[in-house]
Amino acid sequence: MNKELLKRTAERFYSAENSKEVLIGFDGFIDNILRPVKERKDHENYTPIEDIITFSDRIRSASGKSMNIEIVKERSSMGGNGPIMANSLIELGNTMNFIGSLGENEVLPIFKPFTDKCKSVISFSDPGITDAFEMNDGKVMFNYPQTILNLSWEMLLEKVGLDKLREKIHYSRYLAFVNWTMIPMMNGIFEGLFEMLSKTAEVKTIYIDLTDPKKRSREDLKKCLDLLMKINENSGVILGLNESEAVQVAEVLNASIEYQDIKELAENIHNKMQIKAIVIHSIKQASVATEDNSFIVDGPYTPNPKLSTGAGDIFNAGFYGGYMAGLKLDECLATGVCNSGFYVRNERPATKKELIEFMRGLL
Repeated sequence: MNKELLKRTAERFYSAENSKEVLIGFDGFIDNILRPVKERKDHENYTPIEDIITFSDRIRSASGKSMNIEIVKERSSMGGNGPIMANSLIELGNTMNFIGSLGENEVLPIFKPFTDKCKSVISFSDPGITDAFEMNDGKVMFNYPQTILNLSWEMLLEKVGLDKLREKIHYSRYLAFVNWTMIPMMNGIFEGLFEMLSKTAEVKTIYIDLTDPKKRSREDLKKCLDLLMKINENSGVILGLNESEAVQVAEVLNASIEYQDIKELAENIHNKMQIKAIVIHSIKQASVATEDNSFIVDGPYTPNPKLSTGAGDIFNAGFYGGYMAGLKLDECLATGVCNSGFYVRNERPATKKELIEFMRGLL
């Protein structure tokens, strides 16, 4: 990593007064963290399948036959793009208002350590479930999003209330809406939010995460991107993507998918989608492109992460937390990759103090 950038970022983030009020919605999941077994040695010891290629080859070999793969459940934890990102932003010193699926009648106990730290929480349904198979080179996640499939603008107004939603948006200069892919009627919610935001005097900044739109139609994705450009007319929209998602977005926008690095890919997308910023993160790097500048930074890569489920959401929180603290864009990339780097090594989000110490430790 660029040591001069790290030093500058740590110093500026340390001195920044970054307690900002944020509104995030609208999902919530329980994550089951799982390890597929390669070899069982005895009743206590086993060797896990360590990479996705080996996992897929094992499954492929069962074609036309059958197979049994033992799964070890390491733990269940709070999940969902919104809760993970929101919890990290709280740890970085911000004030959180959260709307999501954390329990039908009351917030479930697994979410309480998070919601107890929030300024306000509105839960409109039970959470979804994610079975996350962790491996060294990534993760394979099986989602059960049935509890949020019927979430619509009308349902949101019914569960939250028009006046209360307006109030939450009014008092939060910074917003984030995530998991577009698993909320089929999210485009309708974006349309409703556009109407509400267009009547708000203060310019808001909105962070968007699509969450792997591969299973959604290209028409739906294109409509989503068009709506984000429309919202950007009176708000600042930051679109956060991983590399796979970025390629899909580029294809839908008819942007070039030929790129030497993810900075060029971000620039290609921004040329077609001129919102406030396009942010892309990969396993080893992160980039940002705006109308004025583009940057790329290396991350503190580790080949043996203890936990990768949620790492993208933690990157988003690090980038957005840096942005809210008034950091420059390349510094926001540094807070993003280092926030994620701390998380995959420690299996939990960093506090502001820990993030600064982690950055200084890389010098």
